[in-house]
Amino acid sequence: MDDPPLTSLSLTHVYYNPADPLSQLSAFLALVPQALMIVYVALIWSTREIEILLMFAGQLGCEELNWVLKRLIKEERPSRGSYIQNTAMRE
Repeated sequence: MDDPPLTSLSLTHVYYNPADPLSQLSAFLALVPQALMIVYVALIWSTREIEILLMFAGQLGCEELNWVLKRLIKEERPSRGSYIQNTAMRE
């Protein structure tokens, strides 16, 4: 079974299968955290409310925690199609 060639979004290096619409939607959804950062900064700039600043600080804290955990755990990415070999995933 040949794997389809992956395409990169021109904005980022998120790879997706161009033949699969769900794959393209998932690639765009991967950009949501970056869009949230822009929205938080714009809201903080325009409203100067502490609640928005706290939400932004929480988002930054989660991003930092994810970055640290990724470097501490260093788990290899699964190979393509390996999820099918898991007996729990078979029909």
